Amino acid sequence: MMTSFPAPEWFLALGRMMAAEGEVFRRLGYAEVRFVVRVLDDGGKVAAATAIEIDGYALTNAFQLDGKPFDADFAICAPRAVWAEMLEEIAREGRATLRHTLSSLALVGESLWLESDDQLREDKFYRYNQTLQELFNLSARLPH
Repeated sequence: MMTSFPAPEWFLALGRMMAAEGEVFRRLGYAEVRFVVRVLDDGGKVAAATAIEIDGYALTNAFQLDGKPFDADFAICAPRAVWAEMLEEIAREGRATLRHTLSSLALVGESLWLESDDQLREDKFYRYNQTLQELFNLSARLPH
């Protein structure tokens, strides 16, 4: 049985698909990024936080934070409903349409936002955005 978003196992499954689709990610370029995916409940409190590391062309680690230290470049934060809407669209369409990409949702800034203590490290979101989006788009292949 597949564990669902945002469990580390969900991201590790995407990482295995990322490795299988190596050429797609090599064309996008080398990525070195450490980030957190935060899911907020209806009250705005963090319901889940998963740390993810991408090194080169591979997702190398994913784990539940649960108070563990993690030196992230940035955190991608959104309410559960926003994440669900994006992932449902990916499942339905095979990829996020322009309105529901990580980048467009972050640019609007109301439904999905970034948090970082360092603007230069936060910039990695924009630098590696297509790699991150392609990673999330792989979720279309996961059992639903």
